[in-house]
Amino acid sequence: MKKGLLLLFLIVSLLAVSSVMAASLGDTLEKVGEKILEIGSLKFLLGGGADNQFFGFVRISLGILIFSVLYMGLNLIPNMDRTVAITVGVILAIISAVFTPASILAAFGTTYATLFAFIFVGGPIIGVLYLLFVTPTRSRAIAGVKLIVLTMLLLLVNEISHWAIILANAP
Repeated sequence: MKKGLLLLFLIVSLLAVSSVMAASLGDTLEKVGEKILEIGSLKFLLGGGADNQFFGFVRISLGILIFSVLYMGLNLIPNMDRTVAITVGVILAIISAVFTPASILAAFGTTYATLFAFIFVGGPIIGVLYLLFVTPTRSRAIAGVKLIVLTMLLLLVNEISHWAIILANAP
């Protein structure tokens, strides 16, 4: 009986302590995240601002990407020690991420945004056009369905170009 009460007391006290620790742990993790973004944004060099926070996040992502590629490449060198590969990769990634200008980071973003827009918008259109021209047309019903699908594609492309012009001229 005493062991059961002791076990119950231990479980209740652990739950109480963990709930108190969870609140302080959440605050601590939030502060750690803010500190990482502050370091990545180079706020201590350039000052604050929302744009600078975004470029800080992009710098951190770029540093992780560069480290990954360098580490993978350095591991391919025979007789390269793992710690040397990590050290060289980290140092070069930090130098590259810190000294890359914000205008270059913005150019990376616009390039990838344009590329993915073409893939996500143009890919299905090209795929449907491919299916329209490759599949055989054996009856008038199939030809009618192809005509309707082609008309819908033309309307879709017309709407996309219309909204692209509006969004391009937006402030």
